[in-house]
Amino acid sequence: MTPVSARKRKQFGGFLLLCLLLSAHVVYAGEQATRAALLVRELIARGEISPGSTLRLMVKQGNIANFLGTESELKARWERLTGTFLDARVMPQLASHEFISNGTDVDLTIARNREYPDLVRAGLLNDLTPLMQRFGFSLPEDAVSGYLLARLQAYFDGRVYAIPADGDVALLYLRRDLLEDEENRRAFQQQYGEPLQAPETWDDYLRLAAFFNHPEAGFYGALEPREPLTAWMYWMPRYASQAVPNQYLFDDRMRPLIASPAGIRATENFIRTVPYSPPDILGAGKDYSYTLPFFFNGKGFATIITLAGAKLFNLDSSPVKGKFSAVPMPGSRVADTLVRRSTLIYGNNLVIPSSSRQPLLAFLFAMWVTDPEVSLHAVGVQAGFADPFRYSHLDDPRIKQVYTAEVLAVLGRSLADVVPAGTGLPGDDEYIAVLNQQLWRAAKGELSAAVAMEQTAEAWNRITDRYGREEQIRYWRQIRGLYPHTAHE
Repeated sequence: MTPVSARKRKQFGGFLLLCLLLSAHVVYAGEQATRAALLVRELIARGEISPGSTLRLMVKQGNIANFLGTESELKARWERLTGTFLDARVMPQLASHEFISNGTDVDLTIARNREYPDLVRAGLLNDLTPLMQRFGFSLPEDAVSGYLLARLQAYFDGRVYAIPADGDVALLYLRRDLLEDEENRRAFQQQYGEPLQAPETWDDYLRLAAFFNHPEAGFYGALEPREPLTAWMYWMPRYASQAVPNQYLFDDRMRPLIASPAGIRATENFIRTVPYSPPDILGAGKDYSYTLPFFFNGKGFATIITLAGAKLFNLDSSPVKGKFSAVPMPGSRVADTLVRRSTLIYGNNLVIPSSSRQPLLAFLFAMWVTDPEVSLHAVGVQAGFADPFRYSHLDDPRIKQVYTAEVLAVLGRSLADVVPAGTGLPGDDEYIAVLNQQLWRAAKGELSAAVAMEQTAEAWNRITDRYGREEQIRYWRQIRGLYPHTAHE
């Protein structure tokens, strides 16, 4: 018998393992997941990962179920396929910068889209680009199964620092049944001389909020948070839609543009929802955990939140199940063009801290769990709030059942309108903290929209100078290139 070469034995062994992986129980692993699991086995065989290693994953309470799977099926499958263990825990309620800088017992965790610049600058994240290259992975953006917004969710300064695992695009939710009610239609037409319909512009939205506001009955026209930590999320879509193709935050020399008439208009619109909101809307800490129950319980007309809202409102226990709809964010009419813009709010994508003891295992798990097939079983977990982040999620019957086909279709149409989260710059925490504080003060009536934007612009200039204007200009050129290039009605 002709001796079998070591190379052929290795190839046959890999093929055999592949067959075993594909035949194990129910098959729902795509090529990306299968390769990731095979690579773990290979790295164990080569001594680069110790047999029986434990991957320490820490994520937020709202999305830990997505990484474990229904009844921990994903955890069990990963451990069976790789011979390693997954220790998944809930992280403290801290910003990622504070958590990662203080933590030494985590291999893989999550960070929001706008947090990467400051995390990278502090040396707290592993650059995943070398691992992508070494193992032959990519972050495809094709419209079949690619990542929805990989350029906005994974990269900073041309390098990969995160694997997309949560698609948190802001959408506008409305009470469709109230829009379709004949009595409401007649009354709105009589009052405004226009048909009652979903808003095209932010001014349209304000008219609807005013029309449906009935505080005496405990029913409110607008359910957008107005507290001091998340204000930018609800201001940014208003601001970015003020020009064609976008109203940018800075000019080419990093001079803030927010104190312009466009910035003042956006801020005034942001403020004008307050009279149509619940009484404690300006209270510190009154974020979506305060506003969503109003909408869920049928006590409000409109709210802005991510796709997770649809998951909640579509529960069998929801009083508004079958009564709500999602629509694209309103926009601004600039000359004859309607410019709609949205942004990524929240968003919890997978990152590997520089202190990780298992960076190879962490990376391969991240690629495994975000595989087109495996991720369907992650996103579809009813108890988790990680939202669809691949195109294939939008067409899957199981995901449609959870989120509704209508809302997924609206998300698909809104992708072309999404601007980067926050400023996208090093120092983003500082830029956004100033903006949030000034927006909050303006909403409370402590200062005018014009003064709020002027003071924010002055503070932003100081932040830019402190970080180095020329270096910030370099980053801003990259970030500006990620904005939508055309208006999309």
